[in-house]
Amino acid sequence: MTFEVPVMKNEHERVWNTPVPIVKVNEKLYRIYMLDEIGMPQDYAELVEMMQDLDETVTIEWYLNSPGGVLNTATMLLDAMINCKAKLVGKLSGLVASAATMLTLGFDEVEVAPYIEFLVHNYSGTVSGKGSEIKSQQAFIEKETSKLFREVYKGFLTPTEIKKIMNDQDMWMGKEEIEKRLAKRKEFML
Repeated sequence: MTFEVPVMKNEHERVWNTPVPIVKVNEKLYRIYMLDEIGMPQDYAELVEMMQDLDETVTIEWYLNSPGGVLNTATMLLDAMINCKAKLVGKLSGLVASAATMLTLGFDEVEVAPYIEFLVHNYSGTVSGKGSEIKSQQAFIEKETSKLFREVYKGFLTPTEIKKIMNDQDMWMGKEEIEKRLAKRKEFML
């Protein structure tokens, strides 16, 4: 099955009113716009489906300016990025924070705007239930998020920095720092 994103001509309202606008420029180029909080997984199903069907001859320019959001959605998108055969070019501008920083590390190439605000921090959220359920859920979240951070930020952050983030220390970065760390990570991953 091949997924076709309609080429928008006079239908901009339809594209721009979706949670994640997808523009098919031509057969070899798509543009994705993530310009808000990362929401619930169902808002990203069309994007994930599209990414599964594209081959290595296609480029996706992914415009990212997001304060972060739902971690489960970010990990779903990271999985799709890892399995996507198309070339993923991240174009970072404005604020890229929290879960959006994880997506940054899933791109094949990253372009960083001059006045970027890049924030890596510990997770936030809520748990509910009976006391024993809350304790059990919190222990699980802590263990799995620590593992996720070590894997995703590997080569971009040092193990010491990851520990500090897990202990609630925020890390802010600008363009030069991001580019330096991305280059170091690229070497590390070879």
